[in-house]
Amino acid sequence: MEVGRLVMRYAMSRILNVPSRTLRFSRTDKGKPFLLSPIDRTTPRCDVSFNISHHGDYVVFVAECGRLVGVDTMKIEWQRNKPIKDFLTTMEDQLTSVEWKQVKQFTSDLDQLKTFLRFWCLKESLVKTLGTGIGFDVSRLNFQLKTTEVRDSLMVRDTQVEIDDEPAPEWHFEETMLEDHCVAVAIQDKNFDKNEEAPSFRLLDIQDILSACEPLTGSSPDQEYWELFSSREEEPGLR
Repeated sequence: MEVGRLVMRYAMSRILNVPSRTLRFSRTDKGKPFLLSPIDRTTPRCDVSFNISHHGDYVVFVAECGRLVGVDTMKIEWQRNKPIKDFLTTMEDQLTSVEWKQVKQFTSDLDQLKTFLRFWCLKESLVKTLGTGIGFDVSRLNFQLKTTEVRDSLMVRDTQVEIDDEPAPEWHFEETMLEDHCVAVAIQDKNFDKNEEAPSFRLLDIQDILSACEPLTGSSPDQEYWELFSSREEEPGLR
């Protein structure tokens, strides 16, 4: 999925104010992307954590200076032959009993699926922030949804999480809908200011992105990262 690579280059060149051709990316052994060059550790602007997710019709990119960030998105749709209830049954181990109670408060199968995918995005966004890969047991995470419904143009910021049954106040979440896609952003910051204005997503079309890109010659380190990223499962499944 080359669009994701272009989005990553476009955004980071804007953040760092450098030509996109000078950017080189790599990944940790768990697959989390990071900027390989150019880096000037004496410049605060280079202390950038970023993450990317793709599913359905959207590629979503987030970045934060001075604190860790992760993102996940899922399109709310169902095109399988298997009933939604059967699918949710196979995913029983992925949520806690408290989370399942929040899912099953809805009578509609589609609303239950939507809430399950919301939890999935929240869990994945946290795991991607940590960069621990698929080996992390997401049942260790227990989310409490204070706001029942997430809507387009609304940024929900009151969701809380427990990790191993302990409150984790250093974790903060921003959730929204992009049309029929749920999006969750996780931020790890002990000094997070809850009164700071929540940023909104900027919608780009391909022409916006291509206009800022420059041709690359030869191979680049970020090719390996992208091949790994684009091969990740796009839908929830048994780990």
